[in-house]
Amino acid sequence: MAGRLKLAVLTMATVGFSFGQVASVQAQEAGGRFRVLIPYFEPLEGADDDFGKDASKELRELMNTLATHQPIEEKEIKRNLKRFDMDMDDLDCIRTRQLASQIDAQVALCAAYTTDESDASTVSAEFWDIASGESFVVESTTVGKDEEAEAAEHIFGKFDAYVQQIRFVAFCGEYAASQQWENALRNCDQALELNPGTVSTRFQRARILYDSDRLPESLEELGRVLEMDPFHQDALQLAGYVSAVQGDDESARNYYSQYLELNPSNAAVRMSIAYDLAQAGDPVGAMQLIQVGLDVDSENADLWEQYGGFAFAAAIKAEQQAAVGAENGGGVPPEAVEFYSQAINAYSRVFDAKGAETPVGHLRNIISAHIKLDELTEAITMAERTLETHAQEDVIWSIYADALQRSERLDDAIVALDRVREINPAYPNIALRQGSWLIQAGRIEDAATILAEAAAGNPDQAEQAARLIFADAYSNGYQKERFQYAIAGFRAAKELPEISESMINQLNFWQAFSIYRAAIAQQEPQTLETANATLPRFQEAMRLFQSSGDYPASVNVNLQQLMDNTNTYIEIQEAIVKRGR
Repeated sequence: MAGRLKLAVLTMATVGFSFGQVASVQAQEAGGRFRVLIPYFEPLEGADDDFGKDASKELRELMNTLATHQPIEEKEIKRNLKRFDMDMDDLDCIRTRQLASQIDAQVALCAAYTTDESDASTVSAEFWDIASGESFVVESTTVGKDEEAEAAEHIFGKFDAYVQQIRFVAFCGEYAASQQWENALRNCDQALELNPGTVSTRFQRARILYDSDRLPESLEELGRVLEMDPFHQDALQLAGYVSAVQGDDESARNYYSQYLELNPSNAAVRMSIAYDLAQAGDPVGAMQLIQVGLDVDSENADLWEQYGGFAFAAAIKAEQQAAVGAENGGGVPPEAVEFYSQAINAYSRVFDAKGAETPVGHLRNIISAHIKLDELTEAITMAERTLETHAQEDVIWSIYADALQRSERLDDAIVALDRVREINPAYPNIALRQGSWLIQAGRIEDAATILAEAAAGNPDQAEQAARLIFADAYSNGYQKERFQYAIAGFRAAKELPEISESMINQLNFWQAFSIYRAAIAQQEPQTLETANATLPRFQEAMRLFQSSGDYPASVNVNLQQLMDNTNTYIEIQEAIVKRGR
């Protein structure tokens, strides 16, 4: 299934049908015959053992008529039993199945009977698939005295249903392997009609439903599997994953916890399960699973490494869910604060244990978490400690620069980014970051110098650089009526190389508008002095308005009206100057 995370421990060996079942069908089609172990029927409650011996003989003779199966001869059974110092009378159901696995029998029969006062015998039986360990129960039957053949015929008559079940299971698996989901389900359902109690087929069906994106149905089928076998490890694991994908974190954690109870000290299994849970969207649940492992082995660096990663992911998720900008004034919500702190602790333990072998990403996360928590001194200290052993890691220099800039050590931050560029000239947006920081600090000229270097030969970066300067000039200049600041910014942006005509038009317009508004305020006394001062400004504004192209229309400004107004002010200033002379 495209895009779906596959659980590592669910392999083809565990998804429904046994190797023995597949081999059985293949052997049938190739003309081979499966070996069936039929011991003496086991007498219970003091029943006469002659009935069981005779009935087993009758059944072996009937089984020998099949083209697909053959009974193991009584002599061969006895010969093998001698190897274990046993005889036929010792074979109960458990020993029969054990013997079958030793003598290459694919199927074993377990049959037992009781006899009543009228010498009628009630026979119960089940066939066992040795490879899968699952059974096919035969309905019990009661026969009269000396009716051993009738008992054998009853069991033999049910054997065909068992063979059909095995075939349906095998076909179900083959269709599933080729992703023909409906055909696979149909064959699994037919197998379950014949033998509802087979756990492996029910799990196979659940897995097919999962692979075909029918998750609620898959989870329902997994519930049936776990009712039949509460310790089915693959079912517990898949049920946990499906629950997590559907957002039921509590059920997911419960299933995974039950699974891990079967492997309490296996750190690798625990980490694999926790990873699946985190990938399904529950990093907090993953942390809880890892914490149980840490309670057992608190010095396991691998567990701490995963715990740190899950804590960091949980912090990011908490920030996203809290809608930080709207609800927390841009701060970090309390839940995320706790997770970031846990991530720092976990990754620091890994660093203490592994030193220079610690993955750089983990070290970056420590520094980043300190920055998130506004622990800038700790972030800088950690970055400098890291750079002692990872001096060529551009990503560490980069985040180190962030910490320095936030600590108002701007010049040091600029130098740190210069170091990033030395290590990796292709590292993205170095000059833009430096320019942005300098703009924030009000050092427009320094910013323009750096941004001009970034813009040279790179139109895309030139456009970004121009937008940075424009945004500052507009918000901190024009909107606050600091028109001289705005004018200087717009002029600096226009001096950048490689900027587009549309950007130049935009800058011309706002520069003109800033000059126009500043001149209106300045000319208010309407004296000769103010007229001489503002006349060239209105004239410059007019030239810039005329050079703003189609931009004014894009922001719903009537350019002609603005120019008419500007021209009126020009005429007024000219009249004052003329009169004054």
